[in-house]
Amino acid sequence: MRRRRGFTLVELLAVIAITAIIAAMTVPAMSELRTRSGLRSARALVLASFSAARASAIQKGKTATVTVNNNVLSVTAMSGLTPVAVQIHGPVNVNRTTGAVVAPLDGAPTSVVYDARGLITPNTTSIARYELRLGSRRDTVCITGAGTIMPKGCVL
Repeated sequence: MRRRRGFTLVELLAVIAITAIIAAMTVPAMSELRTRSGLRSARALVLASFSAARASAIQKGKTATVTVNNNVLSVTAMSGLTPVAVQIHGPVNVNRTTGAVVAPLDGAPTSVVYDARGLITPNTTSIARYELRLGSRRDTVCITGAGTIMPKGCVL
């Protein structure tokens, strides 16, 4: 008798079938994981922009502005003895970076100005809400009239 080496066609097809079944079960889970991760990254970018503007306004004692325009976030602050606007953060295209879309909700301003004390100008008691969307998932970032960022869920 001659000894054969290798695998038969039936054994190879069985391994391929098992691999295909496992891949079919993991692809939806990986897609959901990617969506959640992108939304979390978008939220971090928006929070970083508002935090940088507020911190800069307080540190320099001059106004700082966050601009949300067509998914692009940018932060500028006034600097020097003669007021000159300096780019502090961005411009960052949130959609290109994370895949998410940023949109102001309920008449939230596309440009938020912090005064030298870190408060939003003009003073307002309303809450500015910005929606983040990625696929079917949504999240909201809320900024109080005092200029602070509200915890997740926009509830104090």
